[in-house]
Amino acid sequence: MKLIFFLSMALASSLYGEGWISLFDGKTLNGWTKQGDANWEVVDGVITASEGPVCLLTTEKKYQNYELELEFKAAIGTNSGIFLNTEPKVKDEAIDCYEINIADPTNAYPTGSIVKHHRIEGKGEKNEWRKYQLKVHDGVVTVILDGEKLMEYHARPARPAGLIGLQKNKGRISFRNIRIREL
Repeated sequence: MKLIFFLSMALASSLYGEGWISLFDGKTLNGWTKQGDANWEVVDGVITASEGPVCLLTTEKKYQNYELELEFKAAIGTNSGIFLNTEPKVKDEAIDCYEINIADPTNAYPTGSIVKHHRIEGKGEKNEWRKYQLKVHDGVVTVILDGEKLMEYHARPARPAGLIGLQKNKGRISFRNIRIREL
């Protein structure tokens, strides 16, 4: 039994590198909480939502300083986001979280922007898998999209520890390969 545990830990370490932990098992929403009535479900190893009111799917655990990697696929016209250090219910994105947006180029905060904190020129819409690499460390939020560093934003004051949230706002959104490394 110890050998099996050791081998599984070695395999996990080789897949994710030192300190990385998967936040999604590819089969269930274990470890996640629905903060509303959107139709969050797991289909073919992917977390997805396409109907229902705006809501978050949040981690059960709070995080302060970390690196987060995930892949997302947003249908054209979708509005979604990744909420970092968030409250379960967000009233104001400027105060309650760092929302890394997924939205079309005409949105006030297009893909790659941090809603109500920092706008960048959008990186367009693509109905294909894309990858966010995000880092929060003492109020510095780094956003990398598809291997391109978009920003290093210095938030003052820094947000306290909070949940990580996946947002369903408008359209179909899917997430996979979600992993975290605490700093």
